[in-house]
Amino acid sequence: MPCSRHDFMLSAWACVALFAGCATWTFSPIRSARFVSENGDYLYVDYGREEHESTFTAPSGVTLPFKTKLKVRVTAPDGRRFVAWQVMSPRGVLYKTDDGHWEYYEEGTGSILAERAADGDGYEMRFQGVLCANLKEKKDEKKSRR
Repeated sequence: MPCSRHDFMLSAWACVALFAGCATWTFSPIRSARFVSENGDYLYVDYGREEHESTFTAPSGVTLPFKTKLKVRVTAPDGRRFVAWQVMSPRGVLYKTDDGHWEYYEEGTGSILAERAADGDGYEMRFQGVLCANLKEKKDEKKSRR
């Protein structure tokens, strides 16, 4: 029996979802943190290392390669989860997903989570909070304390 276009599209979306989630399944955190908003909502962030290359476009339009080893896995207060890699930022530490849908920003003890606006123009803030707990120490720090 031949597959319909609908069956093909369902299969294609299932594959995309499977492979998009692989980055979160293979994530090995080196430390974790929890942030709290003034409303009492929590944002969980796992920090990891993996070589990754992206591009940075300067305000002048010049595109530069950017290599990093830093990544985060963010779990939003509503349960949505994604992996993002560090990108160039003039202040603080900025992480973005490869598709640019999510931005996660840290400066000092504060954090901001933003999602691309529905119209594709800019970002909408989904969370703003402060560090309330470091949940897991780096393995190297544990060894040095013994």
